[in-house]
Amino acid sequence: EQARSAVSQARDQLDYSTLRADHAAVITAWQAEAGQTVTAGQAVVTLARPDVKEAVIDLPIGLAEQLSKGLTFTVASQLDPTINTTASLRELEPQADATTRTRRARLTLASTPAAFHLGTAISVTLSSEVSPRSELPLSALLERDGKTQVWVIDTQNKTVATRDVALIDRTADSIVLSAGVQPGERVVTAGVNSLKPGQKVTFDEDAQ
Repeated sequence: EQARSAVSQARDQLDYSTLRADHAAVITAWQAEAGQTVTAGQAVVTLARPDVKEAVIDLPIGLAEQLSKGLTFTVASQLDPTINTTASLRELEPQADATTRTRRARLTLASTPAAFHLGTAISVTLSSEVSPRSELPLSALLERDGKTQVWVIDTQNKTVATRDVALIDRTADSIVLSAGVQPGERVVTAGVNSLKPGQKVTFDEDAQ
């Protein structure tokens, strides 16, 4: 019995060393070299399905933070812009590239023109309307009487006033707003529970 178990484990280990795709695909990139030792779960190859094409683009972080799944784009061939189709945002990688300051997005094509081969250079235009979003430190949030608010600074009079905001996301140290704060407005990020409407404040004139 012990010998059978050892043989079974050996077969399993041998099977684990053989990579099999669950669909027909084309190899687009290798992440490992022949003879290299890899760890469990490490990616060694990138595959693309010939029958299911998608567009891959890199977006500036500021724009990527305003997008959500399902937004529509127009995708056109750079060689012939008359060849185009629509696409929807399928995936937005959570981590940004530290060098380019971009995040990779994957778009599902509604149709695949014959001219769209693997590796085709494309131009992508956002078709959906995007609502501006603002990201602030969690310390800027004022929650009182069932309302979510922030203190907005009147830079002329150097006074503060509460502003209702629409909160769409919250993490351990930040919040994301879909409405309530306009680009360029200044918001109090410390001591929000000790302020009163119309109170005078001081702030760094050079702060962004």
